[in-house]
Amino acid sequence: MIPFDLRTAFLIVGLLYLLLPTVTWILLTGWHSCQVSLWCSGGLLIGCSLLLVAMTGKLAEWATVSLATLVYLISLFVYIQSLRLDLGIPWRKRWIAAAVMVIFLTFEWFHLGLQNFSLRVQFNFGVAAGLLLYLASLAWRIGREEQSPSARWIACVYGLSAVSLLFRVITVMGSDRVTNLLNEGLSSQLIALASLFSNVIGHFGYIGLALDRSMRRELKAAAELARDEEGRRLGKQIAHLDRQRAIGELAASLGHELNQPLTAILTNTQVAKRGIQSGRFDNTQLTEFLDKIVYNTWRARQIIERIRSFIRPSTSPCEPVNLNLVVFEVAELVAGEARHHNITFGFSPSIRPVHVAGDPIQLSQIVLNVFRNAIEALTLVQRREIQVSCICRDGRAILSIWDTGPGIAPEATGKVGTAFFTTKTNGLGLGLSISRSIASQYGGTLSIANAKAEDGGGARIELNLPALPEEKR
Repeated sequence: MIPFDLRTAFLIVGLLYLLLPTVTWILLTGWHSCQVSLWCSGGLLIGCSLLLVAMTGKLAEWATVSLATLVYLISLFVYIQSLRLDLGIPWRKRWIAAAVMVIFLTFEWFHLGLQNFSLRVQFNFGVAAGLLLYLASLAWRIGREEQSPSARWIACVYGLSAVSLLFRVITVMGSDRVTNLLNEGLSSQLIALASLFSNVIGHFGYIGLALDRSMRRELKAAAELARDEEGRRLGKQIAHLDRQRAIGELAASLGHELNQPLTAILTNTQVAKRGIQSGRFDNTQLTEFLDKIVYNTWRARQIIERIRSFIRPSTSPCEPVNLNLVVFEVAELVAGEARHHNITFGFSPSIRPVHVAGDPIQLSQIVLNVFRNAIEALTLVQRREIQVSCICRDGRAILSIWDTGPGIAPEATGKVGTAFFTTKTNGLGLGLSISRSIASQYGGTLSIANAKAEDGGGARIELNLPALPEEKR
C-alpha cells in the first residue's frame, strides 16, 4: 500500500464527513424526516470524531481518545437507529443511552482502570466493528426488501469499514506497545481508506435510496389513483347495469302503464273520426276529444321520458335535487307494479321541499331499489303498504321508507346491504350495496333495520344526506 500522511488523511476524511452529510441534508430537503435527520447527524458526529483523532498529540488525551471514542460510538447508534426506523423497528431511546454508557464505561475501565492498551483497542474496535456489521446487515435487509441497489452499496461499504476495524484488532493482539491511529501503519491506512469510501459511497447511496423511495411512492400513488379511477368507472358501469336490470324487471308493468294512454289515444281518435265522418260532432265535442288525446299523449311521453332518463349513463353531476320530487317520480315509475300487487303508498306531508346536492338519477336509483325490495316483500303478506317520510332536521335530509312486510330475518341482520348478499332466489345482492355506495359518495348513509311494531313491523330504510342550504338551491 502506498504510504500517506495519516494525520492529513484523517483530517480530510473528517472534513468530508462534515461536508457530505450537509450536502445530503440539502439534497433531501423535500424528504426531511426523522430517519434523514438521524443519518445526517450520524455522519456529522463521525466527522467530529475523526477530526479529534487527527488532532492526536495536539490536544489532550481525553479529547483524542475518550471523547473521540464516545462521539464515534454515539454516531454508530444514531446510524443504526436511522435504518431501524426505516424498517419500522426503532430502539427505545433509553436503551440506546444505556448501551452507549455501558460500552463507554467499559472502555474507560480498560483505558484508565487496567491501563491495558491491547484490551482497550480490542474492545473498542471490536465493538465498533460489530456495530458496523449490524449496520451493514440492516442496510442489506432494506436493499432486499425494497430491491434497492443503493442500500446494498451502503451495506457493502460499511461492511468494508467493519473489516478494517477487525484487522486493527488482530494487529494489536498480544502487543503491549502503546500506539495511536496516526502512527500504526497499515491498519490505520486501511481504516482511513475504508472511512473515506463509507463516507462518500454511504451518503450518496443514502441519497439514491431516498430517490428510489420517492419514485416508488410516486408510482404507488399513480397506481392507486388509476385504481380509484378504474373503480369509479366500473362502479358507474355496474350502477348503470343495475338500473337497466331494474327497468327490465319492470318491463311488463311499464308496458301496461304505456298501454293505458296509448289505448285511450287510439279509442278517442277512432271515436272522433267516426263523429266527424257522420257529422254528429260539433266543435266543442271535437275539442274535448282532442284534449283527451293530447293529455294521454303527454302522459305516455312522460312515462317514456322517465324510463329514458333513468337508464341513461350518469355523469354524476352534483346539483340541487328536490328529494321529495325524486320520490314521487320513482313512485310513478313503479305505480303499475304496485297496483298489480294491490300495494298502496302513503306519503307523509312535508312542510317544505327537501333539497340535497347530488345526481338525480343516482338518487332515483336508491329510491327505486328500496321501493322494489318493499314491493317484493309485501307480496308475502296481507297488509300491503309502503310509507314514505322526507324531512329536514339539524342540517340533514332524512328520507325514511318502511313497509308492512315480514321484515329482515335475524340471521340476515348486519348482512343486508353488503355486496353479493341477497335473500332473493334470483337476486344478485348488488342493489342496496350500490345504493349505499351512492349515499356515501354524497356524504350520506343508508341504514337498514326493522321498523317498529306500531309502524307495521316491516323493513325500514333510512337515507340520510347533508341538506342543501337555501342559498345554494
